[in-house]
Amino acid sequence: MSKWTYSIFITYLLLGIYVLVVAIRIPLIHIFVDTTSEQPIIDGFYYPDWAQQNNIEKGDLLLTIDGKPAEDVRSIQLDSIVRSAKELTFMKPDGDVHSVTIKHKDIPEEFYLQIIFPLFYFVLSFGVAIYLWRRNKDNLLTSLLTLFLLTCSLAYISTGASGRGNLIGSSVITIGIVLCIVLFIHFLQFYFRYLRIEWRYINTKWLYLLLLLIPCCDFIEIVNSDFRTIASLINLGMFAVLVFYAIYILLTSYLRTKLAKIRLITIAFITPFLPFLLFFVIPEIVGLNPILHAEVAALFLLFIPFSFIFIQLNERLFDIEYQLSRLRYYSTLAFFSALILTTGVTILFIDKLSIIKITSVYILVFFVIIASFYIKEQLDFKYRKIIFSSTGNYVHNLYAAVNRMGKAKNQQELLDQFKYEITEKLGTTAFTITTITEDVPFTRGEVNIGNEMTHLLLHDTGEEKIMLNIRHVLQKEELLWLELLALYVSMFIDNLKLIEDLVCEIRLMKDNNDTQLPWLDKLLWNIIEKEKSILAQELHDTILQEQLHLARELDVLASSPIIKKEKVLDIREQLLNASKDLREYCENLSPPLLDTFGLQIALKKLIQKVKIRADFLLNAQIDRVQFQDVTLHLVVYRLVQELLNNAIKHAEATEVSLTLQAINRGFILQYDDNGIGGNIEDLMQSSASMGINGIRERVRAFNGDITIASSHNEGMHIFIQIQEDVESYD
Repeated sequence: MSKWTYSIFITYLLLGIYVLVVAIRIPLIHIFVDTTSEQPIIDGFYYPDWAQQNNIEKGDLLLTIDGKPAEDVRSIQLDSIVRSAKELTFMKPDGDVHSVTIKHKDIPEEFYLQIIFPLFYFVLSFGVAIYLWRRNKDNLLTSLLTLFLLTCSLAYISTGASGRGNLIGSSVITIGIVLCIVLFIHFLQFYFRYLRIEWRYINTKWLYLLLLLIPCCDFIEIVNSDFRTIASLINLGMFAVLVFYAIYILLTSYLRTKLAKIRLITIAFITPFLPFLLFFVIPEIVGLNPILHAEVAALFLLFIPFSFIFIQLNERLFDIEYQLSRLRYYSTLAFFSALILTTGVTILFIDKLSIIKITSVYILVFFVIIASFYIKEQLDFKYRKIIFSSTGNYVHNLYAAVNRMGKAKNQQELLDQFKYEITEKLGTTAFTITTITEDVPFTRGEVNIGNEMTHLLLHDTGEEKIMLNIRHVLQKEELLWLELLALYVSMFIDNLKLIEDLVCEIRLMKDNNDTQLPWLDKLLWNIIEKEKSILAQELHDTILQEQLHLARELDVLASSPIIKKEKVLDIREQLLNASKDLREYCENLSPPLLDTFGLQIALKKLIQKVKIRADFLLNAQIDRVQFQDVTLHLVVYRLVQELLNNAIKHAEATEVSLTLQAINRGFILQYDDNGIGGNIEDLMQSSASMGINGIRERVRAFNGDITIASSHNEGMHIFIQIQEDVESYD
């Protein structure tokens, strides 16, 4: 840390300690007095339960406060209120004089809301600020977020000192509530720049000028004490305007970009500030009684460090979604568990527990349960390699990354895609991928951490090694994600090298004018023989069987003394049907219209035949498509053919929709029916699997994308998109 950073943390820490000591030194009592007579008469209480327990009532004459005559106390002279005291002396209307010694434990509401919760909030926020700063040094986004958290916590912990009339405490909270929102908006401006989102709002540097209004109001208040109420309303008004402005920035930006990161920050900001604004600030501004007292409404500010603790900067916001989903899940379980346990305790000790004590028990149980969940998670990861997952996004992201990298055609494309995945998922560009020749003390796929660096050996051929170096330490969730992805990358590199060797062998054969490549000839021969076998089986089971049946019919007819004309005509009809089936086989093997009249005419002819044969209503929309790669015309025809054949044989649909749409250098083919559908895994094992797998293989052979959606009695929906690879033509 720099000296400047140390000075900021030390300043906030010293101010926090000072205002906390002020709050601890003297209990807050807030007794309202009537000063219209010569001596102050008690007129109301902020803590009526405490007053009743100590036999303090309206109409009692207040004599001394901490040994000082009541009429000489400044808060009574200025505001007609006793803010804080350790000892009170008062006289009853009948002349009896009573003394009361005041301790924090006598007023639990004051103790928790003025000291315990602010102290907890300050320590938590201070710890989060240090955590963020240590992980992301020399980063402006981190600096602004750290200052925002520190300012919020300092303003909150100053409420006790301000309520006691302390000048420093009042100044800190007045400046703090405005400054924290300005810092947050400043953070948003730079964060939008990092996300490359256009900033369409006021430059934040002008908002800092609003802070100049605060000392101006303080100066006027010193000159004219009657201005105090107006100054307070001005400060609260600035806070309200800035909060609404920040919410406006977040909402409009999210609606414009639909980014999940903006949505999460919006929720993290609105959750603590909007209730405080609606329940306390706005009623104060409009002159109504606040729905909640300031210290109660300020409890919502406790959400701030919890919301922002997981925002990782230094060019990254890796695990917000993961961490928030985990906290949300654990909090939900802990909420109901703590509620049940607290209810049980309350029933057992209903006469001995006050509301404050019941609330304290609930909060304690709530945090103990959450802590136990996190401890269990650490043990699961350490001993069983199990990571928390409430939504499956972690696995889905890994699957999507592997799927995208699988489309790489060479090692460089694979590594470029791997860099992209790291940048997107880990949110950092602070890494390098290098090739080295020297030995390293760890094996392939193993992560090595040291000196604030993360090293991972991606691939090792013996002669050279591919290393990933990340210039910061990763969290365990990030490490596991990276290890699994690196394992796939290593396997991809092995496969790509085999493919590259194969391509080099083919090119070498071409350069040497060598037409002999035994393994390739064998592969092609096997493919051809397999296709021949399939065709032979088809002909044997259909046309050949029909021909044998007709031959037997003719033998019977020839041996008969009387030749029936109707029988001859029936055999003739069967021969024509067999010839028709044979013609269809020939057309399926090589569609004659496709080469003669083009794809669109061939498809229209195919669709006409299907409409005659099918039991369903076929709605087809066929665009004219053109490709540089002529084989794509045959691919489109085969895909349409297979889809319609499956519809006829297996769908049991009444309506089928087929759309062929031309796109830039490719096409989209969409098929929908209202048939019986079914589970995709079950369909793969049924008789329809051959056709569906054939479709899948054709699409994948041309680097296309296919999506199949189906469920029982919900029909089948297939989406296919293929774009031709222009670079591969030469």
